Amino acid sequence: MNPAIAKLESQSSQTLLGLLDDMFGSCDDLFFDLASRAASNLEQNLYFESMREVRVRTDDCRKKFKQGLAANFIKLGKPEASDSANETSIDEISLVGDEDMELEVAVKSMTTRARVAAKNPLYEFHARIESLFPGHIDDSNNPLDPGSLITLFVDATRDIDIDIKARIILLKQYERFVINRLGEIYVSANKLLEELGVKFVDERRTRQRGAPAGAAGRSAATGQQGLLDEDQQQHYLYSSPALSELSSLLGRLRTSPQSMQGMQFARAPLFHTDDGTPISSEELLGMLQNTSAAGASDLNDSSFDLRSYMRQLLRRSAKADKKVSVEQVDEDVINLVAMFFDFVLDDHNIPDTVKALIGRLQMPVLKIALRDKTFFTNTEHGCRQFINEASRISIGLDQSDSESNELLEKLEQWIHEIQNEPEHTEEAFNNALEELKTYRGNIEKRAELVEKRTSEGAQGQARKQVAKMKAQKAIEEAMDAKVVAKPVADFIVNLWQQVLYRSHIKEGDESATWLANLQTMQDLIWCSQPHEDEKSRKRLDRIRAGLMQSLREGLKETTLNNTQIEKLAEEIESTIDKVSGKPGKAKGSVEIQPFRADQEEALETLAEQKSWRDMTALERQQKQHQALTYEFIERADSVQIGSWLEFKVPSSGTVLRCKLAAKLEGSDTYVFVNRLGFKAMEKPRKEFAFDLQRKRVRLLKSGPLFDRSLHKMVSTLKSTK
Repeated sequence: MNPAIAKLESQSSQTLLGLLDDMFGSCDDLFFDLASRAASNLEQNLYFESMREVRVRTDDCRKKFKQGLAANFIKLGKPEASDSANETSIDEISLVGDEDMELEVAVKSMTTRARVAAKNPLYEFHARIESLFPGHIDDSNNPLDPGSLITLFVDATRDIDIDIKARIILLKQYERFVINRLGEIYVSANKLLEELGVKFVDERRTRQRGAPAGAAGRSAATGQQGLLDEDQQQHYLYSSPALSELSSLLGRLRTSPQSMQGMQFARAPLFHTDDGTPISSEELLGMLQNTSAAGASDLNDSSFDLRSYMRQLLRRSAKADKKVSVEQVDEDVINLVAMFFDFVLDDHNIPDTVKALIGRLQMPVLKIALRDKTFFTNTEHGCRQFINEASRISIGLDQSDSESNELLEKLEQWIHEIQNEPEHTEEAFNNALEELKTYRGNIEKRAELVEKRTSEGAQGQARKQVAKMKAQKAIEEAMDAKVVAKPVADFIVNLWQQVLYRSHIKEGDESATWLANLQTMQDLIWCSQPHEDEKSRKRLDRIRAGLMQSLREGLKETTLNNTQIEKLAEEIESTIDKVSGKPGKAKGSVEIQPFRADQEEALETLAEQKSWRDMTALERQQKQHQALTYEFIERADSVQIGSWLEFKVPSSGTVLRCKLAAKLEGSDTYVFVNRLGFKAMEKPRKEFAFDLQRKRVRLLKSGPLFDRSLHKMVSTLKSTK
């Protein structure tokens, strides 16, 4: 075995076995408490029998766990054939029993939670191990991966003869005592490996830094770019091919059968003129400009086909028996413009109403392309920029947008003005572009202000949630398993929690005020417990006056007035006197009770739990969906702020488009806004990942529509055989 791995095994085994001992040590109290609160004799017997069975099997389970962990370290880097016959997919419900299915779902959910919670130190640990055994390490054979450790525990406890309900409780205890501490174990393991010379290279950053250079190198070598990932790519850097290159690509497609030409682009075969007298580009433009108003009205039809329209136009222009055709370069331009709009109309990132409006620009764009053969390479052309700006400003339009009519009416007005300009089409595009930019600037400026306020408001709410959670957690940790006088326990939960909450909101959990308030709470808990020895009594007398002063100062942060604060302080002091048996006070006249945060949590979990047998088919399906895979958590994390997304609402069937405005780290929540900057929804990160897994949300491409469609067209032409 590699010396570094041997030391890692020794350190990890010692830590994990210590945590495992703590876990088994807690099971007696947990099952006893569950039995004492059981609703029936049958349930009570179940917990008592489980308690005895776990106690008897503890040493055997510990031994199996230790041996299994050692075996996993020995197998590191050794490829082994997978036994597909022994693998059971979570989807193969009919092939496994109800209890096995319930356990498997619980294991999968627990594994995902653990991998997400310790994502960064786990990634670093995995990378270090991978550097020792290149190409041989993955989640399944990493001995300290959450999935491996959970499977190891399930195997080690398989011989414990207990009901599935008790087995799930035992598994949750393992998660609480062992799995939730894996982050610390990975940090220690990484530190050990670093000291032993096993370096960490962050491949994620390396790939990010190297991507542009690599992409540039490939572009220079091949002169082309491949199709981008529809689901993940948002922004584009395109090179615009010259008309000669596009014509060459069209030539390859032209040689294929007409039936195949339509299949290539899901629209219609290529436009082609019969043998006849070719007319010049100027004559063709004259024909287009003299198109009758009746014929031009067809251009507003969503089913308008430019190829068919041009065929009919040439037939109508024929004189006597003389057929009319167009030059090859103009034929190519007509086909390219038609194909370009095919891809525009097939783009799922733009709302249908806007695509229909942009589709009306086919004839104006054709006129420009016939007049200016450099049109496809000119990235600064007003026509190109107008189409890009129109798609950019409308990406957030959806069915819930009550103010969409204003934008749609303006777009329709600008496009109508462009259509009605027979000769100076470029000028019409430029004028419309300037007005559109001004309008978009005003809209986006207001939206940015609203979005900023929305994000700040959400951040404020998140800080409040975190402060509340931190205060509650601090109280639970301070009072857990302590025997506390009931009036003091009520005071801490109902009033001192407010003091902790306010100090966290104002100054955070590293401030002197927060730490002082924690110390005051701990001193109060200690003082409200019975103390018989002389040393403890002396300490009580020494800290008592300072404690009462700290309580009074802390309560000033609440809404209580001075009279109420003084009354509370006197009641607390009286309670301490009664508990300590101070002369003149009757000792024992105050109720004292234990506080167990972990048992309360376990009981709440049990109350919410329903066995696999008792679940309906729908509930079982929902339970499986909750076994979220790590892949979708990663995808949720990778979505950048400012990205546009489309959500499908299953209950109503509506579609919502919104932008990711903020990721609130404290509450692990994502905030989404509409195109005007107002909050559209707020989702926990895991719920957003669930939506990705269920395909209820997709990432929209917010890059320039003209460039994107042209790029798709070129890529498809290049792939044509």
